[in-house]
Amino acid sequence: MAIFDPSARPDPQRDERQRATAGQVEIRPAERAAHLAVRSLACPSCGVPVAIEGRIGFSEVIACAFCEQAAPTREYVREWGWPRIDLIARI
Repeated sequence: MAIFDPSARPDPQRDERQRATAGQVEIRPAERAAHLAVRSLACPSCGVPVAIEGRIGFSEVIACAFCEQAAPTREYVREWGWPRIDLIARI
């Protein structure tokens, strides 16, 4: 009993197809990032700075430790103040 091996027989059409598709391969990073700005986080109701640890989404709900106001992250972003954070868009 013999094992069929397609690469054992020459096939010029197969080689042409492989060459044609090799030019169409595009390698893209899994995630692209764009630095948007440097801003700060402060409570929208009392103005107390809010510190976070790690990454957080723009629409995730966070709460102020002082007045316990809960709102999406986008409402906490301020143009100036402390702590400074980097706004990065991940596509």
